[in-house]
Formats: sequence, C-alpha cells, structure tokens
Amino acid sequence: MKAIVIKIKNVYGENKAYPVCEHAKIIAEIAGTRTLTPENLKRIERLGLEIIVEQEDNLAALIGGRA
Repeated sequence: MKAIVIKIKNVYGENKAYPVCEHAKIIAEIAGTRTLTPENLKRIERLGLEIIVEQEDNLAALIGGRA
C-alpha cells in the first residue's frame, strides 16, 4: 500500500495536518491548500493511501529546544 506522511500541528488551538512527503505536498497543491483538511484526508484514504502521522518532538519544545 502506498502512503503519505503528514505532521499534525496545533495552530491557535486548532489541529492542522501539514504535508511532509512529496506526495502529500502534491496532493495539497492539487487541493489548493497548504494543509490537508479532514475531508481531504478521508478522500485520500478512499484512494487506498495510508496516512502516516509523523510525531513532533514535543520534549524538545518543552525543554527549550534541547533534546
């Protein structure tokens, strides 16, 4: 199964799905958006693509950028 990679970021209290891999970026470009909406993600799954969520390094952010 083919897959795309996204990263979830909280922007002003709202979770947004940002494309990470080239295929996800192309899909967002086709959709005319910088992020992928929940509706877009549902359509992507209907195409048979797996959606992989890249985890953000919250520990580094919590301690001021030091890992």
